Amino acid sequence: MKRFAILIVGLVATCLSVSAQLSQQQQIQKLNYLYQQIRNNYVDDVPLEPLVEEAIIATIKELDPHSSYLTREEMSALRTRLSGEFAGVGIRYLMHNDTLVVRTTLANSPAERAKILPNDRIISIDNRTIIAIPTDSVATLLRGKPNTDVSLGIVRRGKDKPLSITLKRDNIESSAISAAFSLGDVGYISVSTFSKPVASEFYSAYKALGDIECLIVDLRDNAGGAITSAIDLTGLFLRKGDVIVSTEGRGNTTIYDKKKDGPLLDIPLVVLINENSASASEIFAGAIQDHDRGVVVGHTSFGKGLVQRVLDLKDGTGVCLTIARYKTPSGRVIQRPYSMGDREEYMLDTIRYMHPDSIPHDDELLFRTLKRGRKVYGGGGITPDIYIDIDGVELSPSLIKAYNESKFEHAAIDILDRVSTESIIKQWPTYKAFNDKFLLSSELKEIFYHNAEIEAETLSDREREFIEAMLLATIAESVYGEHARHYIYGIRFDRMMHQAMAIANDEELIRNTLL
Repeated sequence: MKRFAILIVGLVATCLSVSAQLSQQQQIQKLNYLYQQIRNNYVDDVPLEPLVEEAIIATIKELDPHSSYLTREEMSALRTRLSGEFAGVGIRYLMHNDTLVVRTTLANSPAERAKILPNDRIISIDNRTIIAIPTDSVATLLRGKPNTDVSLGIVRRGKDKPLSITLKRDNIESSAISAAFSLGDVGYISVSTFSKPVASEFYSAYKALGDIECLIVDLRDNAGGAITSAIDLTGLFLRKGDVIVSTEGRGNTTIYDKKKDGPLLDIPLVVLINENSASASEIFAGAIQDHDRGVVVGHTSFGKGLVQRVLDLKDGTGVCLTIARYKTPSGRVIQRPYSMGDREEYMLDTIRYMHPDSIPHDDELLFRTLKRGRKVYGGGGITPDIYIDIDGVELSPSLIKAYNESKFEHAAIDILDRVSTESIIKQWPTYKAFNDKFLLSSELKEIFYHNAEIEAETLSDREREFIEAMLLATIAESVYGEHARHYIYGIRFDRMMHQAMAIANDEELIRNTLL
């Protein structure tokens, strides 16, 4: 009788499964039937593409907050971000007073080889005037197939006539490493995204730091990227056999572990995260924490524990569809709670967990690290081992508006029209020398205040410190590259980085934290 009952339960489950499948198939047929009727019998001739697109968007909105529909342009941008490569000329630019201005050129790019300079004005592309052109259209004109020519008309300070420069497009590698430098015995590497080559770029940056005694990996505001890239980067720090992450989808579980020792097993490690560190960043931070490999500091991370697969649709659009949840090596699911179809509230919740006392520690979500048995929690991001409490800078609404409208970048362009890039490099060959010696005069600061329509007298001392740090960092970025921006802003104003450095220099604190 018991055997018979088990068979009956199995049969009922099978029947229910078949019934569910029939129901799903009928729903798809229902939708197809409707579109056929619209196409064949609707009173007016209407294109089906926008109707289908709106239906897909509405459907995806009813799923989890991380499933999404992607336009053709968004699909192209996603491929570029994940591969870390595109074909173009290698400039970063800004539309300034209706004119396209070069902010920086990328290392080893066609633009750098052609000696295009910061603050060059690009007035035409392939003989097409681009005054007041939408910024989004510029990328379309500059990018193309590798080894194809593009001609730029350029107005340069000190030249009476416009220059005509022809460049050959090349594959441009967008670096995942936004900064790498050392301060004393502490190395600092900031990772901006998890694109395909991140592990090799990171290791090269680490080797270039020279002899250091501790390393800070800064993942603040890193929204993630490819899970394979997170696995590769994490693997640099772990031993053979260590689990990095596991994923659980419908009926399948995949465990990713180390096949051999990583090359960076012995360097003491501090991982800096904040509330915008998500996805692949949390895989890295979670594995480092669970294996007691380093100290995680900062604010609690975003809490994205879902894995998406990118589905290519035939018309060039696509869907990011959630197919699995991932777990950290100790077994934690760090996805924070969400309601199906309630994307807006979920995404706007960016000020959560700013203090350890605000984090609900549910005993059902308690886990232990794998080597030292320390308490860690799931269900809401990666909680740091050491919270970094910073006194918030209460920026005035006008200053926030100026930041959001890129007024620092616009002011830097006007400043570099007065103080040329060439003269800066001649006097201060390195960004560290620039930070130590360059004087941001009252006259140069006034350029920002004028453009941003801000009265300096209305600002607090801390706000004025912020403005000076941002201006110096933005100018330095044009002259020396992105690393300079991180270094100067970090040294002058970034208190989270200051405290991370203090932790990295305190061997006893690191050792006691990992006990």
